[in-house]
Order: sequence, then structure tokens, then C-alpha cells
Amino acid sequence: MPLSWTDIDALIEAEVAGERFACRAGCAWCCHQLVVLTNWDDGREILRRARARMSPARYRQFVSEVRRQARAIEALGHAEAEGRRWPCPLLDNDRCTVYEVRPVACRSVFSRNADTCRAMMEHEDFAALTETQQREATEIGERAFRLQVMINDRRRIDGPVELRALLARLLNEDPGSGRESGTED
Repeated sequence: MPLSWTDIDALIEAEVAGERFACRAGCAWCCHQLVVLTNWDDGREILRRARARMSPARYRQFVSEVRRQARAIEALGHAEAEGRRWPCPLLDNDRCTVYEVRPVACRSVFSRNADTCRAMMEHEDFAALTETQQREATEIGERAFRLQVMINDRRRIDGPVELRALLARLLNEDPGSGRESGTED
């Protein structure tokens, strides 16, 4: 039986219970990077939720931005793109429009210091961070990796793919998901 979002959140909560984090609604520093999904049904649910939540005009803008970013990331290559900032096309005023179905990668990022997150997004070079920020950034990444592995060990893996590339692929596979609102590219 597949894990529900409630199941996933409970597993993550059990791992981080009792810890204090700086993460809060509207703090979107971590939402400006590449995000890898391993379960493609997550991408399908993200598209369903985005279409249901967004106005037709906002959904057209979202689809266009997903496709634009997916092409740009592909042109650069993942390694080069990883060092750049990519504002998530699901953000609206620094809030996730599909928060309840956000990817496991997003659910597993926790920080004790929002200033470290800001510094990580403002400096492309890890060496530009202070020693404390480097230590905190490493902790954030290691925790996120451990949580993602824990979740992925309990669910079907379709293969790793970057969020924007997967959403663009799914939009192309389901012509109605992008075209019904006039969002053909």
C-alpha cells in the first residue's frame, strides 16, 4: 500500500520530534533550488493540485514557467544548473501553492537558522559561507538526504528526475493538463 502524505509527514515528524527549526510559512529560501522527485505520482498530484488551486491565468503562467525552466536546466546540464538559483514555479508570494502535496525533498529540509538558508541562496560558492554556515548547511543537506532515503525505502521509486523536468514531461504526456487553459508552448 502506498504511503500517504500523512504517513510521510508522520515518519518525518518522528525523526525530528522535539527539535526547533527556523522554518515557517513565507520563508522560502530553500525554494530556489533544484528538487529531485523519485515517485512520479507525486508530480501528477502536484499538477492536479496546482490546476485546482490556481486561477486559469496563474495556471497558464505556471505551465509556461515550468517549461521554460525545464528547458533552461536541460540546456545547462544538471551539474551546472545545481549551482544556480531556480525559484520554484509553485511559489506564490513566497508560499507553496501545493504545500499539502509538496515533494518529499521539500518536506525533508529543516534549518535551525534562516540566515544560513539565505546565505546559501545568495552565495553560489560554498566557500563564501562562514564556517558556522558551512557546518549548518552541511547538517541541513545531510538530514534532508537521510529523511529522503528513509521515505524512499518505503515507497515505489520510478527513478530520480528534477521537478521541473518531470512536470514538463507529464504536461506533454497529458495534453489536457496544459492545453485546456491555453498553455501550449
